[in-house]
Amino acid sequence: MTLFLKNQLFLLVLFFVVGGDLLLWDLKVPTAMWAEYTYVAVLVFLVVFEFVKPRNASWNYITKDGVKFRELSADVIFQVVEAAVVSAAVYSLSVWLADHLRALFGWTYQVGLHWALQCIAAVFIMDFIRYWIHRWMHQVPLLWRVHSLHHMPERLGAMSTARGNPLDDLIIYSPELIVLFVLGFDKDIMLGLYSVVWIIPLITHSNVEFPVTRLASVFQLPTYHLIHHAYNDAETPTHNFAEILTFWDRVFGTFNAGPIGLDHRTGVVSDKPREWHREFFGWLYLPINRL
Repeated sequence: MTLFLKNQLFLLVLFFVVGGDLLLWDLKVPTAMWAEYTYVAVLVFLVVFEFVKPRNASWNYITKDGVKFRELSADVIFQVVEAAVVSAAVYSLSVWLADHLRALFGWTYQVGLHWALQCIAAVFIMDFIRYWIHRWMHQVPLLWRVHSLHHMPERLGAMSTARGNPLDDLIIYSPELIVLFVLGFDKDIMLGLYSVVWIIPLITHSNVEFPVTRLASVFQLPTYHLIHHAYNDAETPTHNFAEILTFWDRVFGTFNAGPIGLDHRTGVVSDKPREWHREFFGWLYLPINRL
């Protein structure tokens, strides 16, 4: 791999994802279909790349000590639930609620901007809402009980992205979609954007060393999100709450660029043993049951 390709790896991945999606969109392939294909394709690419060129080899499922079947099986099931059920449920529920709100208030306005301008505006709106909800998920005890399952893994990887309570996705992602639809953003355009944005957490959680270039640092890179997943205790400030861009973290003073090392620890402080049934079936528990 040339130095240029290596240094711009993060942007190249985004370029091919967005470019491929635009091509499929132009070919009139149903959005829901190419959204699933894109998600799976990016996930497979990252898992392979994690094995070939990992940030931390000890975080891979296959190491010199053997195969981590427990973590692999959990991640696979969470990913299947995420891709097949949760993402569609969050989107469908958001559309339903937004339509009812618009009807309730007699709001008929539709944003008439070019699709590219709608996407740019929507990204900043989405990330602003995600930033604050995600931040509250860490600061409000009841919300942290929902979100803490996502922070339990002691290793990060693309497959571990889906670890979490489905309520977590509903609380974080539904408000942004409801706001966009109520404001009158085009639903087809937003579905396409949502499908692209949905794969960004795969990248930010991946066990891949994406070089931090000046241009790439506009986005939330795996390096930055690893800092967010730092071992949580009372003395560890939490940073990097936004999911797409670093803009809002920089604006509100929560951006942290590191540095970090290979021994960077992730997970959560808990006075309870790491029981397999609690971690694996934790998403079925009501948030009042502390995981």
